[in-house]
Amino acid sequence: MSSPQGGSRLGTRFGPYELQSVIGVGGMGEVYRAYDTARERMVAIKLLRPEMAADRNFQERFRRESRVAARLQEPHVIPVHNFGEIDGVLYIDMRLVEGSSLAGVLRHEGALQPARAVSIIRQVAAALDDAHAHGLVHRDIKPENVLLTADDFAYLVDFGIAHGGGEASVTSTGLVVGSSAYMAPERFSGERGGPASDVYSLACLLHESLTGRAPFESGDLRQVMSAHMFAPPPRPSIMRRGVSRAFDEVVAKGMAKKPSDRYASAGELARAAAAAAEQQPAAAPVAAVPPPSTRQFSSAYPSPAPYAPPPPPPRPSKRRFSTGQVALAVATIVLFTAAVVLAAVLVFSGGDNGSAPQTRLAAPAPTTTETTAPSSSEDTTTDETTTTTTSTTPTTSTSPTASGKPIKGVSGTDSQGFVGHSARCDEGSKPAAAIRTAQSLAVVCKSGDSYYYRGERLSDGASLELQNVTKSGAGYTVTNPADGTRYDVQPNQLTISSSRSVDPEPALEYGSG
Repeated sequence: MSSPQGGSRLGTRFGPYELQSVIGVGGMGEVYRAYDTARERMVAIKLLRPEMAADRNFQERFRRESRVAARLQEPHVIPVHNFGEIDGVLYIDMRLVEGSSLAGVLRHEGALQPARAVSIIRQVAAALDDAHAHGLVHRDIKPENVLLTADDFAYLVDFGIAHGGGEASVTSTGLVVGSSAYMAPERFSGERGGPASDVYSLACLLHESLTGRAPFESGDLRQVMSAHMFAPPPRPSIMRRGVSRAFDEVVAKGMAKKPSDRYASAGELARAAAAAAEQQPAAAPVAAVPPPSTRQFSSAYPSPAPYAPPPPPPRPSKRRFSTGQVALAVATIVLFTAAVVLAAVLVFSGGDNGSAPQTRLAAPAPTTTETTAPSSSEDTTTDETTTTTTSTTPTTSTSPTASGKPIKGVSGTDSQGFVGHSARCDEGSKPAAAIRTAQSLAVVCKSGDSYYYRGERLSDGASLELQNVTKSGAGYTVTNPADGTRYDVQPNQLTISSSRSVDPEPALEYGSG
């Protein structure tokens, strides 16, 4: 009989099971929709890879933990009907759920609304808390292992390959069990995973549910491992407008590098997420045009700061005035205007003391306030010498303004780079590449035959300029001579490598000149 890797079993018979269709394929094996001829019912059956059965330690653990999983009564744990081995292949017989996996929902619908994401996380957390109470660690929490019915009732599956709390994270043949995109840092270093490892993975699941993206995305497994072990947890509020900044704190604590710094249980994380969902989004859109100092970003990936002011209070409803009231108001305005004119004549006539008219004016009228000059105007200098204060004279903002065509494929740019940011080229240079990530903005500028790099960290606005950029593949690379940190700009990501860590930042937008 063919193995899962030797060809599809579709349409064949596996023991008493008629394999009718493929539900999913993963690193551990294949899941089929099958008809159980012995019990005359439809089931979902997972066939594990042959090397799993070849590992005697894993096989013993599989049987022991499957037996425990079958006894779990928590409603959000997928019921296990049977398990065992047929023709050298380990299998798990589970309830067939008509619906889709969370992975399928995210793939077709995109990121979930916070309330819906939290509802699913709470159900998965309930399943995990029950498993942990019985000594089981799931160790493979991911969207593919969360099944959803039409009304979003969630089931957590694959407890049959769950891992007892005292067992190692790898098989005796060196096979790591779990998905690297959601794996806790301690498991990459070979430590034994416990309930805290599942809490970490649940925080990763929350991040992806809110943003539609895994926390650290990269095609390189080493970079993913390094990011989980060394990079700071991502901030979902940056990735998607409408996600409260309170979720940043939930994800940060759930994905803490040290297990002891995480939530004490999956349920505690779920409760914190529910509290975050009740808070208002960090930035509410306003109808008014933002001031020049406000950063302009695409709606898909807003900057975390500065945040727009709250919308103005609603205007009171218009009142209708009587004819008498209107006449009285007009008369009042006429009298006031006459008084102002008379006062002006007296002021500018010079009086009997012969004083110059200019000395009677403290400062020009602050009519320039309509230009909404940014606060940075205090640093702006002019060629004129004046005795008036900068708060009342027209000033020119030092913030760059949009000019020329934007860089193709990158929002918030003009012909020199990112508008309102330090990541832009000088006049006379032109952008060779520009990249936006959730954490950074960067531009590679061409000046004659040489290139230079300018980057900005979005969290605090810190900027960096480096010379001697060289081409590298489809992108560019440069090394900071001060500390040896290397910055590699490629179409798919910005990678920052130091002696302590490698931090990949997946590209949200990329464009080249």
